Amino acid sequence: MDSDHPITPELLAGAFAAAPAGIVVTAADGPGNPVVYANEAFTAITGYSTEEVMGRSLRMLQGAETDRRSVETLRAALAERRPISIELLNYRKNGQAFWMGVRIRPVFEPSGRLCCFVGVLSDLTERHLADDVVRESEERLRAVTEAMPLPMLRIRLDGHILEANQIAHHTFGVPQGQLVGRQIEEFGEPGDTGAHQLCQTMQARGTADRIEVHARQADGSPIILMASAQLYTVRGDSRYLLIFYDITELKRRELVLIKSNERAERTSRARMRFLAAASHDLRQPLQALAMFSSALDHHVATPQGRTIVRSMKTSLHGMEEMLDSLLDMSRLDAGAMRPEPQVFLINDILERLEAECRQQATAAGLHLIFVPSSAVVRSDPKLLSRIIGNLLSNAVRYTRQGRILVGCRHRRNSVRVMVCDTGPGIPESQRLAIFGEFHQGDVSGRGAGMGLGLSIVQRFARLLGHRIEVRSVEGRGSTFSVEVPLAEEWQAPAAREAVEEDVREIAGAVVLVVDDNTDIRSALQIMLAAWGCDAVAVSTADEAFAALDGKRPDIILADLHLANSENGGVTAIAAIRHHVGADIPAFLLTADTEAQPGRGGGGVAVLHKPLDPLDLRTALADALQGP
Repeated sequence: MDSDHPITPELLAGAFAAAPAGIVVTAADGPGNPVVYANEAFTAITGYSTEEVMGRSLRMLQGAETDRRSVETLRAALAERRPISIELLNYRKNGQAFWMGVRIRPVFEPSGRLCCFVGVLSDLTERHLADDVVRESEERLRAVTEAMPLPMLRIRLDGHILEANQIAHHTFGVPQGQLVGRQIEEFGEPGDTGAHQLCQTMQARGTADRIEVHARQADGSPIILMASAQLYTVRGDSRYLLIFYDITELKRRELVLIKSNERAERTSRARMRFLAAASHDLRQPLQALAMFSSALDHHVATPQGRTIVRSMKTSLHGMEEMLDSLLDMSRLDAGAMRPEPQVFLINDILERLEAECRQQATAAGLHLIFVPSSAVVRSDPKLLSRIIGNLLSNAVRYTRQGRILVGCRHRRNSVRVMVCDTGPGIPESQRLAIFGEFHQGDVSGRGAGMGLGLSIVQRFARLLGHRIEVRSVEGRGSTFSVEVPLAEEWQAPAAREAVEEDVREIAGAVVLVVDDNTDIRSALQIMLAAWGCDAVAVSTADEAFAALDGKRPDIILADLHLANSENGGVTAIAAIRHHVGADIPAFLLTADTEAQPGRGGGGVAVLHKPLDPLDLRTALADALQGP
């Protein structure tokens, strides 16, 4: 130290007075170690003036009664003349409580005699208040953690478990209190991508929500957890609050349900394959019966005989409807039916249904009225036709007398196709039941079907997203309607030039039939002959070469699934065309409902068995007329 600037008592007094902390000096002896010096910071902290403090004992600031242990520690240190640092709860002059940090050091003369005590006082009230807030928050969090009905952990960033509630202990199979201090990694499943994702997400975002984690209990039993985490900070120390719940049982049930669904789907697919195969086999004799009954029309002249023929045709039609319904239900259950929306004129469907149902309605003594519509809609024409057709068939079946009206009512963005009848009506209590499977009403002696018509209607409508509506008054009739969206754009197909001759006129045409079913081959030959055609019926393409005997066929009708042929009718048609050297019009006949019209192999159109004779005659006439 420069001797030109000696430290004087005045300089020390000025330094003490300017110090930012409270400084007090007490005598080494005397009762209670009286104060001999106190700076302004000390008086500001305690609220006492310098005059009030000088000569008085510091016992007046030695703590509240609630802090007696700290006071006794301070007194012992002074008595033993050793330094001490301590925090005390004290009271200012105005009675306000405050926390005071005290650091007291004894000062000795060179001779070793105690000279005085120097104390440095700090106001710690704000820090203690902040500590209290944190402590209360921690206690509240601890209470919430324990009361939480889900497992909860508080974890340091290094994975060290700071706190765990009772449910967390139970989840991991650890005795109460023994999770704290362990690493969370101890319970992780090695290589689990969920745990890795949870850690990455927490580190990147500070939060993670609903991540599936595979873990293990203390005994090694595997468990699956759904975990969420949130980062929070206490006194600069970052921690994670991890909440999770055990979904092991839920996953087990989910797996059982998935396996059950898979079994159900396999069963449904097997049932669909069985019904499809059964349908195919049953349609073969139905096809023969349909052809024989059509050919019989030309040989029965008596009224009674014609009545019998009509009854046969009605029964055959009913059997075909039943097969279609069973197969449709099976395909719907298996999820194998997919809608193929198109843009078309709704009137195309109405005209075809009118032609199909008029004879049946007339035979039942009903007046059938179709109101034409110019609406252009977007839907699957095949499925929509089945919906309207089923509604119309039901109307004919259940209406005893009166009329059936089929028409459309336009709405803003849709058209409602309605089937109105004057039947018995439907009781209010039955409005929902009629759409159930195998539900049948009173048909008064008419064919009741299988009770699947309206169930199929409802399921087709759901598949297409169309709304079905029913309004009915008992004793006055019912109105069923399906709401179909209008198409935004429409381009009419090129108009076909009118032809003067009758489209059904096919007399004189040479028609080659290739079918390995004897009954169907015979029935087609008889029916074609009745229409004036030169029918050549064979079972294979090789037989056709000999049977034609130099004649060139005008049309080929070949079964899609010919026995002893790699590609059935497709191969047969190709071989015959090659043999005669011409691209002869041809049709594939099949009882397989999965084969789509116009999508046969080799670009050949498909006709489904059992064939309606009128549809077949029209198709043959169109093919003879050419494009």
